[in-house]
Amino acid sequence: IPVLSAVANPQIIEENKFFIQLKSFSGVTDNTNFILFLFIVAFVFFFIRMLFIILSQWIQSKFVFSISEYIGGKTYKYYMDMDYQLLHLKDSSNVIRELTQSPAYFARFLVMPLLLIISEILIVMFIISGIALYDIKVFFMLILTIFPIAFVFQSVVKKRLREYGVEHNALVPQHYALSSRAINGFVDAKLRGKETMLANDHLNVFKKINKINIVTSTLNIVPAKLFELATVLGLLLIFVYGSFFAKNSGTVISLIAMYSAAGYRIIPSLSKVVPAFMQLDQYSYLFNIFDLPLKAKNIELANLDEIEPLPFNEKIQIDNVSFKFQTEKQNFISNVNLAIKKGEIIGIIGKSGSGKTTLVKIISGFLKPLEGHVQVDNVKLTEENVRSWMFNISYVQQSPYLEKGTLSSNIAFLEKNIDRGKLNKVIEMASLSDFVMDRNPDEIFIDESGKNLSGGQKQRIVIARALYNNSKLIIFDEATSALDNTTEQEVNDAIKKIKGTGVTIILIAHRFTTLAHTDRIIELVEDGGTRELKYSDIAKH
Repeated sequence: IPVLSAVANPQIIEENKFFIQLKSFSGVTDNTNFILFLFIVAFVFFFIRMLFIILSQWIQSKFVFSISEYIGGKTYKYYMDMDYQLLHLKDSSNVIRELTQSPAYFARFLVMPLLLIISEILIVMFIISGIALYDIKVFFMLILTIFPIAFVFQSVVKKRLREYGVEHNALVPQHYALSSRAINGFVDAKLRGKETMLANDHLNVFKKINKINIVTSTLNIVPAKLFELATVLGLLLIFVYGSFFAKNSGTVISLIAMYSAAGYRIIPSLSKVVPAFMQLDQYSYLFNIFDLPLKAKNIELANLDEIEPLPFNEKIQIDNVSFKFQTEKQNFISNVNLAIKKGEIIGIIGKSGSGKTTLVKIISGFLKPLEGHVQVDNVKLTEENVRSWMFNISYVQQSPYLEKGTLSSNIAFLEKNIDRGKLNKVIEMASLSDFVMDRNPDEIFIDESGKNLSGGQKQRIVIARALYNNSKLIIFDEATSALDNTTEQEVNDAIKKIKGTGVTIILIAHRFTTLAHTDRIIELVEDGGTRELKYSDIAKH
């Protein structure tokens, strides 16, 4: 404004004390050059101002999103350290939301609004304090007109916004689940002609989410408009006061000018503060979501690399093991006794629901026995040593986990430095030589979940992974049940090559062809416990 005033009326340079002193300080005598000097000073000022604003925004954003990283990291470790049974009960869509979207929401809609509220309230307090010192009447006019609007509006929408937040939080996992259903349920939907139904279900949830977004985004602009209305009301009250009570037009003009100036500066701040409080209300549910992860002990997962595998040179002993799930009242398995020598290949059979998978999860340490215990070389598995025991084990499931990447990275899973000699050896042992042929394993690309592989190839890659990791115990949990006879034979050939190497194998199977290379076959019986089958008994089954 001073620069533009000087441009509009150069004479002011010779009359205004501020300009006279500044001109004397600058040493510039010519008015035109002095105005140029003023423009340069103004440019430098705005340049520094711009840098300050950018820097302060960068510092604030870095702080806010470092909190997001911290929460996301703590939550990831929390789930990685969670008891297997508890994690198994979690809805995967909720877990994905809490690891991806919710930490960012915490930063954007809780931390950022708090910073904004603090800064803007400080500004408002300075302004109204100055107004109170200058003219107490204007101070009371502001208190009686503008501020009640903020309080009343916040009180009215507070409860509803919290409900919107909880509803939105529940809808997001549904949205994830319905989105993934388009991929995972594609075949069944096509065969049954239900594509439209899937699309409509997805759209209905999308509409509910958008309805909440529409209402909340509209509510965000309401405070500013209410404050504008309150300002006009305040001006009306001042006019009524000056016209009918004060009988002094000078007083009216002075009050109107002061009130308008105060409102002009306070309204923008309050228009930011109230929506910020609204965001705090809407997203307050995030405090409940992250309550347990943030209160959890400081988990240092990286230290697990330093753990030495538990020695396993003789046998695994299962003594009177019983187990029940947390959601059930009765035992799922009872009084199971079993000894497995190192290097043995054991087949486990039983009716569906007899507890085969539960038993191997207990052996591997993922589930804790309700009664009884598991011993390895006469060392009882406990909370303190179960992770050491897990380092000996590989688990081959019916749908093995493969990552998008090369064959090498999937076999040497999560290893940064790949031992090429070891890699080639396990490829041969897992009967993958025909698959690899003369190609470089680094150049064989595997799609997401192994979509470009057959079922047998997937299983053999996971077997190669187990051998690469020097696993002393490999568990096959119905790994060949979905394979055809030829592909099953390929997997059996890989198991045959492992036999005699000292690696212990537990095979859960329904088909006895899978158990061709086993040393013993154990059956889980309905009344609890086990019984050993002879090969002559197999024909009876």
